[in-house]
Amino acid sequence: MTVKNLIFDLDGTLIDSSRGVVEAVNYSLRQMGEPEQPSEVIKPFIGYSLEVMYPQFTKAPVKELYRHFQIKAAETIVASTCPLDGTEEILRTLAAQKYTMAIATTKIKKHIDRIIDKFGWRVFFAAWAGGDEVKKVKPDPEIFHLVIDRIKADPRETLVVGDTLNDILAARAVPLRSAAVASPYGGREKLLASSPDYFLESISELPELLARINQGR
Repeated sequence: MTVKNLIFDLDGTLIDSSRGVVEAVNYSLRQMGEPEQPSEVIKPFIGYSLEVMYPQFTKAPVKELYRHFQIKAAETIVASTCPLDGTEEILRTLAAQKYTMAIATTKIKKHIDRIIDKFGWRVFFAAWAGGDEVKKVKPDPEIFHLVIDRIKADPRETLVVGDTLNDILAARAVPLRSAAVASPYGGREKLLASSPDYFLESISELPELLARINQGR
Protein backbone atom coordinates (compact mmCIF):
# COMPACT_ATOMS: atom_id res chain seq x y z
CA MET A 1 0.00 0.00 0.00
CA THR A 2 1.19 3.52 -0.77
CA VAL A 3 2.51 5.88 1.91
CA LYS A 4 0.64 9.17 2.35
CA ASN A 5 1.54 10.04 5.95
CA LEU A 6 4.90 10.36 7.72
CA ILE A 7 5.44 10.38 11.48
CA PHE A 8 8.92 11.55 12.45
CA ASP A 9 10.86 11.20 15.65
CA LEU A 10 12.65 14.46 16.45
CA ASP A 11 16.07 14.10 18.13
CA GLY A 12 18.58 12.23 16.00
CA THR A 13 16.10 12.09 13.12
CA LEU A 14 15.41 15.73 12.24
CA ILE A 15 17.38 17.71 14.83
CA ASP A 16 20.40 17.66 17.11
CA SER A 17 19.81 19.06 20.60
CA SER A 18 22.50 16.95 22.24
CA ARG A 19 24.57 19.84 23.59
CA GLY A 20 21.61 21.19 25.53
CA VAL A 21 20.59 17.74 26.75
CA VAL A 22 24.10 16.99 28.01
CA GLU A 23 24.22 20.34 29.81
CA ALA A 24 20.84 19.73 31.46
CA VAL A 25 21.73 16.18 32.51
CA ASN A 26 25.01 17.22 34.07
CA TYR A 27 23.36 20.18 35.78
CA SER A 28 20.84 17.81 37.37
CA LEU A 29 23.63 15.48 38.49
CA ARG A 30 25.58 18.35 40.07
CA GLN A 31 22.49 19.51 41.93
CA MET A 32 22.19 16.03 43.46
CA GLY A 33 25.88 15.81 44.35
CA GLU A 34 26.51 13.20 41.67
CA PRO A 35 29.48 13.09 39.26
CA GLU A 36 28.97 14.52 35.79
CA GLN A 37 28.97 12.16 32.82
CA PRO A 38 30.82 12.62 29.52
CA SER A 39 28.75 13.41 26.46
CA GLU A 40 29.53 10.03 24.88
CA VAL A 41 27.79 8.33 27.82
CA ILE A 42 24.70 10.55 27.69
CA LYS A 43 24.14 10.89 23.93
CA PRO A 44 23.16 7.25 23.24
CA PHE A 45 20.18 7.75 25.57
CA ILE A 46 18.81 10.79 23.74
CA GLY A 47 15.38 9.80 22.50
CA TYR A 48 14.82 7.54 25.50
CA SER A 49 12.98 8.66 28.61
CA LEU A 50 14.94 10.19 31.48
CA GLU A 51 13.56 7.38 33.66
CA VAL A 52 15.46 4.94 31.46
CA MET A 53 18.63 7.02 31.19
CA TYR A 54 19.42 8.11 34.75
CA PRO A 55 19.61 4.64 36.37
CA GLN A 56 22.39 3.77 33.90
CA PHE A 57 24.84 5.98 35.83
CA THR A 58 23.30 7.12 39.11
CA LYS A 59 21.18 5.84 41.97
CA ALA A 60 19.92 9.33 42.84
CA PRO A 61 16.09 9.72 42.82
CA VAL A 62 14.90 10.09 39.25
CA LYS A 63 12.05 12.39 40.26
CA GLU A 64 14.47 14.96 41.71
CA LEU A 65 16.89 14.59 38.81
CA TYR A 66 14.01 15.14 36.39
CA ARG A 67 12.99 18.34 38.20
CA HIS A 68 16.51 19.77 38.02
CA PHE A 69 16.85 18.64 34.38
CA GLN A 70 13.74 20.55 33.32
CA ILE A 71 14.95 23.73 35.05
CA LYS A 72 18.17 23.74 33.03
CA ALA A 73 16.58 22.32 29.88
CA ALA A 74 14.35 25.40 29.67
CA GLU A 75 17.55 27.39 29.04
CA THR A 76 19.57 24.94 26.94
CA ILE A 77 17.43 22.62 24.83
CA VAL A 78 15.88 24.99 22.30
CA ALA A 79 18.89 27.32 22.29
CA SER A 80 21.24 24.48 21.36
CA THR A 81 19.01 22.76 18.80
CA CYS A 82 19.96 22.75 15.13
CA PRO A 83 18.51 20.81 12.18
CA LEU A 84 20.48 17.81 11.04
CA ASP A 85 22.16 18.21 7.65
CA GLY A 86 19.66 18.16 4.81
CA THR A 87 16.56 18.20 7.00
CA GLU A 88 15.14 21.51 5.78
CA GLU A 89 15.52 20.54 2.13
CA ILE A 90 13.91 17.13 2.69
CA LEU A 91 10.94 18.61 4.54
CA ARG A 92 10.37 21.08 1.72
CA THR A 93 10.55 18.28 -0.84
CA LEU A 94 8.09 16.08 1.05
CA ALA A 95 5.70 18.97 1.67
CA ALA A 96 5.74 19.77 -2.06
CA GLN A 97 4.88 16.12 -2.71
CA LYS A 98 1.81 16.53 -0.46
CA TYR A 99 2.76 14.10 2.29
CA THR A 100 0.98 14.70 5.59
CA MET A 101 3.72 14.98 8.20
CA ALA A 102 3.71 14.79 11.99
CA ILE A 103 6.11 14.43 14.92
CA ALA A 104 6.02 11.97 17.83
CA THR A 105 8.83 12.37 20.36
CA THR A 106 9.75 11.95 24.02
CA LYS A 107 10.52 15.69 24.19
CA ILE A 108 7.95 17.69 26.14
CA LYS A 109 5.43 19.66 24.14
CA LYS A 110 6.60 23.16 25.07
CA HIS A 111 10.08 22.35 23.76
CA ILE A 112 8.62 20.93 20.55
CA ASP A 113 6.56 24.08 20.04
CA ARG A 114 9.58 26.33 20.51
CA ILE A 115 11.83 24.23 18.26
CA ILE A 116 9.26 24.20 15.46
CA ASP A 117 8.81 27.95 15.76
CA LYS A 118 12.59 28.50 15.86
CA PHE A 119 12.94 26.93 12.41
CA GLY A 120 9.60 28.02 10.96
CA TRP A 121 8.44 24.43 10.55
CA ARG A 122 4.72 24.88 11.27
CA VAL A 123 4.16 24.95 7.52
CA PHE A 124 5.46 21.38 7.28
CA PHE A 125 3.71 19.55 10.12
CA ALA A 126 0.01 18.86 10.54
CA ALA A 127 0.42 17.78 14.18
CA TRP A 128 2.93 16.81 16.85
CA ALA A 129 2.90 15.15 20.25
CA GLY A 130 5.36 15.06 23.14
CA GLY A 131 6.20 12.66 25.89
CA ASP A 132 4.29 14.69 28.47
CA GLU A 133 1.05 14.15 26.53
CA VAL A 134 0.95 10.38 27.03
CA LYS A 135 0.99 8.05 30.02
CA LYS A 136 3.68 5.84 28.50
CA VAL A 137 6.41 6.95 26.09
CA LYS A 138 7.97 4.90 23.32
CA PRO A 139 8.44 1.93 23.00
CA ASP A 140 4.80 2.00 24.07
CA PRO A 141 2.72 2.84 20.96
CA GLU A 142 0.44 5.35 22.73
CA ILE A 143 2.04 8.43 21.17
CA PHE A 144 1.68 7.01 17.65
CA HIS A 145 -2.01 6.29 18.26
CA LEU A 146 -2.39 9.89 19.47
CA VAL A 147 -0.73 11.38 16.39
CA ILE A 148 -2.60 9.09 13.99
CA ASP A 149 -5.83 10.33 15.56
CA ARG A 150 -4.73 13.97 15.28
CA ILE A 151 -3.92 13.74 11.58
CA LYS A 152 -6.80 11.31 10.89
CA ALA A 153 -4.44 8.92 9.13
CA ASP A 154 -4.93 5.38 7.92
CA PRO A 155 -2.18 3.35 9.66
CA ARG A 156 -1.78 1.28 6.51
CA GLU A 157 -0.75 4.45 4.65
CA THR A 158 1.59 5.71 7.36
CA LEU A 159 5.35 5.35 7.76
CA VAL A 160 7.31 6.04 10.96
CA VAL A 161 10.80 7.50 10.56
CA GLY A 162 13.05 7.30 13.62
CA ASP A 163 16.58 6.67 14.83
CA THR A 164 16.14 4.44 17.90
CA LEU A 165 15.02 0.97 18.82
CA ASN A 166 12.06 2.52 20.64
CA ASP A 167 10.72 4.11 17.45
CA ILE A 168 10.73 0.77 15.65
CA LEU A 169 9.19 -1.22 18.50
CA ALA A 170 6.45 1.37 19.05
CA ALA A 171 5.65 1.44 15.33
CA ARG A 172 5.41 -2.35 15.17
CA ALA A 173 3.01 -2.39 18.12
CA VAL A 174 0.42 -0.21 16.32
CA PRO A 175 1.24 -1.68 13.70
CA LEU A 176 2.90 0.82 11.37
CA ARG A 177 5.66 0.41 8.83
CA SER A 178 8.99 1.88 9.93
CA ALA A 179 12.09 3.37 8.35
CA ALA A 180 15.09 3.49 10.66
CA VAL A 181 17.60 6.26 9.99
CA ALA A 182 21.20 6.02 11.21
CA SER A 183 21.50 8.10 14.37
CA PRO A 184 24.25 10.65 15.05
CA TYR A 185 24.15 9.37 18.65
CA GLY A 186 25.12 5.78 17.84
CA GLY A 187 23.17 2.59 18.56
CA ARG A 188 23.35 1.26 15.00
CA GLU A 189 23.52 -2.40 16.04
CA LYS A 190 20.41 -2.18 18.24
CA LEU A 191 18.60 -0.28 15.51
CA LEU A 192 19.33 -2.90 12.85
CA ALA A 193 18.55 -5.72 15.28
CA SER A 194 15.06 -4.26 15.77
CA SER A 195 14.30 -5.26 12.16
CA PRO A 196 12.80 -2.07 10.75
CA ASP A 197 11.00 -2.39 7.43
CA TYR A 198 13.55 -0.07 5.83
CA PHE A 199 16.93 1.39 6.78
CA LEU A 200 18.32 4.79 5.73
CA GLU A 201 21.89 5.94 6.15
CA SER A 202 20.61 9.53 6.00
CA ILE A 203 17.26 11.32 6.03
CA SER A 204 18.20 12.55 2.54
CA GLU A 205 17.43 9.03 1.26
CA LEU A 206 13.78 9.23 2.35
CA PRO A 207 12.23 10.72 -0.83
CA GLU A 208 13.82 7.98 -2.95
CA LEU A 209 12.57 5.30 -0.54
CA LEU A 210 9.05 6.71 -0.67
CA ALA A 211 9.15 6.78 -4.45
CA ARG A 212 10.12 3.09 -4.50
CA ILE A 213 7.39 2.14 -2.03
CA ASN A 214 4.71 4.08 -3.87
CA GLN A 215 5.74 2.65 -7.23
CA GLY A 216 5.56 -0.86 -5.80
CA ARG A 217 9.29 -1.50 -6.07
